[in-house]
Amino acid sequence: MAEQRSDGSIAEGVIDLAYRTEGEWLVLDFKTDEVVPTNGQYAEQLRLYVEALQRATGEPARGVLLQV
Repeated sequence: MAEQRSDGSIAEGVIDLAYRTEGEWLVLDFKTDEVVPTNGQYAEQLRLYVEALQRATGEPARGVLLQV
C-alpha cells in the first residue's frame, strides 16, 4: 500500500495480515521488537493500514497491534 499523506509525504507499507469477519476487516500488524516504542509510531502505521483497506474495499476495518 502506498498513500500520500496530508503533509505531502508518501507512506508505503505491507499489511501483515487482514481478514474479513462479522461484517468488517481485521488488520493485524505483528511487531517483533524486544521493546515496542511508546512514541505512537506503530499506532500511526496501523491507522494508515486500516484507512487504506477501508478505502480499497469500501467496508469497515479495525486494527490490532500484536507484539510477538
